Amino acid sequence: MFMFRKRKAKKQYPSVDVSIHEVRKAVMTFSDRLAKGVFTTILIKDDNSLDYEQLAPILGGIPSKTYYMSKETFDIFEEEEKEIPRIIDKVQRAVDAFVKEFKTPPLIKYDPYFRVNYYLLMQEGFLDFRPEISLYIHEDGMVTHKKPDK
Repeated sequence: MFMFRKRKAKKQYPSVDVSIHEVRKAVMTFSDRLAKGVFTTILIKDDNSLDYEQLAPILGGIPSKTYYMSKETFDIFEEEEKEIPRIIDKVQRAVDAFVKEFKTPPLIKYDPYFRVNYYLLMQEGFLDFRPEISLYIHEDGMVTHKKPDK
């Protein structure tokens, strides 16, 4: 005889209008509640969109807008910027590999904003495309799309 477990019915959540700030707060709350050894990246789907089923209990529903998140830096973006997290992830991995090999970040020389040197990353085989946006390296080694203050 087979014993069948009853499946819990998936809770249905309403659609809610939430700002990017509210989504950021929900992601931080979710992250704070994770068990040791479980990472925030479980929230990020293959297309870099957020998995709202996991955030719905915190947000009180499923956001009506789609937000996207970088798997490397955890920056969150709106629909019109959905390509940025994918670019950041690839460039961050390339920067990390470059620094590991050369012990120095791939920066454009004499650039006061610490822009990533795509040419150098491509020349050394760490990156296979040239992004059309400028990315910058923070002092902590993280890549960002936000131009730093001088």
